[in-house]
Amino acid sequence: MKSDLPANFLLYLRSGEFTISDGDGTAIEFTSKGNIRRLNIAHLPTKIPGKMSLIKQLTEAKHIGKVLKKENVTLEVLHKNKLVLKMGKDAKPKLSSLLTLSKDIEIVDLKELRKLDKE
Repeated sequence: MKSDLPANFLLYLRSGEFTISDGDGTAIEFTSKGNIRRLNIAHLPTKIPGKMSLIKQLTEAKHIGKVLKKENVTLEVLHKNKLVLKMGKDAKPKLSSLLTLSKDIEIVDLKELRKLDKE
């Protein structure tokens, strides 16, 4: 059974913003306005041991995309201010649905997504 905690977190933060910083400056910015949630990752402040590939993580996150779409919410993920993917309402996947196995996740910039995955 999948946890609804990540999806609920995204649904209930309707407005506002927060920033995660480290010694190198701003690492992650999150903003919420209306039905758009935006996560801008400048760099990952810590390495995650045993982390699975980003494509595998997106396949695992299809439940979140489905919940977001049902609630008319869109999550936009950016890497260094470049839009790399959308989840939920505004996601319009074409070929990316073959990678993610979801019609609720759109990979906008695969090249930039791969850069984020290597970080």
